[in-house]
Amino acid sequence: MAGKIKRGALKHGALKRVALKRATPFGYRQGRTPLHRMPAGLKLIFVIIISTFAFASVYGLCVSALLLLIACVFGRIPPHVLLKGSKPLVILSLCVIILKTVNPQGEGVVVSGLRVPYISVKGFFEGLIAAPSLFVPFAAAALLFGVTTMRELRLSFASVEKGITCKFPRKGAKAQRTQREEDHIPFLSLGLSLMLGFIPRFFEMWDDANIACDSRSCKRGLRRIFLLLPLVTERMMEASSDTALALEARGWGASDTGRDK
Repeated sequence: MAGKIKRGALKHGALKRVALKRATPFGYRQGRTPLHRMPAGLKLIFVIIISTFAFASVYGLCVSALLLLIACVFGRIPPHVLLKGSKPLVILSLCVIILKTVNPQGEGVVVSGLRVPYISVKGFFEGLIAAPSLFVPFAAAALLFGVTTMRELRLSFASVEKGITCKFPRKGAKAQRTQREEDHIPFLSLGLSLMLGFIPRFFEMWDDANIACDSRSCKRGLRRIFLLLPLVTERMMEASSDTALALEARGWGASDTGRDK
């Protein structure tokens, strides 16, 4: 009996490791942690604050990274999982460091008695500091989508939009009638939630395309990126078209000409 329990626990642990390995970037992870139960609006404000601190200064970057690690502990999500899919940021970071280092106003450096112009040592260190700042907002956004469903985000946006529309009502009888008809259709919050919803969908499609390439023994590298980018872009356009058709089928986004008549 003990052997069966032990084998079951080992199997559960192996399945959990496989699930973490196959976790889609920016994908939702079910849980009942304090971070999952926190209101979506507060989590979004938390991401904005962390991103602001990350680009403010070196101390702000350290504080934002520390807050992100604490949030990962409360959300029970390993920090390295949040950085999955951030390989393009590595290339972008290298470009930032190179652009900061190679500068026409650079003082130059001396290597083995040979002076190399247009090289800025100060810019190099500034680039080293600026490069990690790109990863903190990425990880914070991944944490937001990992502990928040799109429904929670939409309802949070809708509550804010409803509060704004109640404070600034429209004028006139026709406007009041239109306002009553649109009371239960928060278009702004719906648009924002749909826009944010395409971020995890893009990573999901990209992950599926990568798996399809691996099954066909495609080589990894820049060639694969240039090959998959137009395919994933086409699938994203098809998904957005299907979403628009679904909204029109429900009467959202239709012309108000017939209604006014």
